[in-house]
Amino acid sequence: MNSVVITGCGLITPLGNSIGEFERRMFAGDSGIRDIRGTLVADNFPVPFAGIIDDTGLPSAEALGLPSGRNSRGLRYAVLATRQAVHDFPEGLPLDGIIYGTPGGVFFELVVDTYRDIDTDRIQWNRSRAEYLLEVMAKDLAERGHGEIAPERLISINSACASGIHCIGMAFQFLKAGLWQRCIVGGIDAGAWESSLMNFHLLNALTTADVPAGEASRPFSPDRSGFVKSEAAATLLMETRKSAEQRGARILAEVCGFGLTSDAYRLTDGREDNLSVIRAMEQAIETAGIQKEDIDYISAHGTSTQLNDRLETMAIKKVFGDHAYKIPVSSLKSQTGHPTVASGAMETVACILMFQRQRLAPTINFRAGDPECDLDYVPHKSRPAEVKYILNNAFGFGGQNACIVLRKAD
Repeated sequence: MNSVVITGCGLITPLGNSIGEFERRMFAGDSGIRDIRGTLVADNFPVPFAGIIDDTGLPSAEALGLPSGRNSRGLRYAVLATRQAVHDFPEGLPLDGIIYGTPGGVFFELVVDTYRDIDTDRIQWNRSRAEYLLEVMAKDLAERGHGEIAPERLISINSACASGIHCIGMAFQFLKAGLWQRCIVGGIDAGAWESSLMNFHLLNALTTADVPAGEASRPFSPDRSGFVKSEAAATLLMETRKSAEQRGARILAEVCGFGLTSDAYRLTDGREDNLSVIRAMEQAIETAGIQKEDIDYISAHGTSTQLNDRLETMAIKKVFGDHAYKIPVSSLKSQTGHPTVASGAMETVACILMFQRQRLAPTINFRAGDPECDLDYVPHKSRPAEVKYILNNAFGFGGQNACIVLRKAD
């Protein structure tokens, strides 16, 4: 079996549109969340906050050779994040596939924009397919000298908020088994639109707290009241260690364990016994071939909802026992909000930066006092730490649970 490594990464996020800017702001404890009333939504819109990408300095859709319009934003961000990830990847070296987390369904705004013409012959139905995004990415990679990717190797995944880690885990399995040598993985969510925000609001999942925008996402705090919907694109270049070493690539991290389970319970709420979440974490650690005590840090799903943060903390205690109190845990979503299908990939990039700097990202806005959330959540400020193994968690609506174990590069 092959060992599997990450050799490239790129992202477009509310905390920055480059690895350097994202790194600086993440460790500084900045927030990328802002008030959207009166700008992106009406003054009386029930959802006041979102994590919005500032794309004023990014190339336009036209400059990238992409179709213009609101529905092209996700394409832009995914292409730009992917170009960052393959910046040092040699031309002429083929990629075996793309596995990418994509939003599900068709946004109401896309339907409205399309039907304004009324002329059904002009409706570009093709662009509403999730696979269309991957086809555009594959075309861009081919034009940049990375070869054609067969359509059957363009894999679009939507397992809700578990999608990013699910994609990394699937690639891990393909590469480990020797089916592929190198591939692109990641996720995109550029849907902080009125309809998407309203959908989550009607599920009582989003915070509407009367607080400053930068303090709205407060995972594990007793007064947490829901997550903040956000946007992000994150792309990783994954390959076998043999492939990476043969071309002299810089190895950023190793993916060494993967767990994937399903609650088979409800469309939104997690199981109260959390058995499937516990099993996903255990699977990831077992397949990594390490002991639970080897985990130095946990990148939490940490959405800032009452239910998720309580159940995730409970699951960590079940998996690690008393040792859970010795493991730092933090939630990047306190800074970025929750970009759903892109979150796991974005947080994996954050983990790589923590390996490189031997420093932990904080949980900003944390307030102690919830007796059921009593672990070390790295409150307020980043701090130095010796980090060799990281457990990265992602749990999605529908009871979809995905976890990976990452190892620091030698």
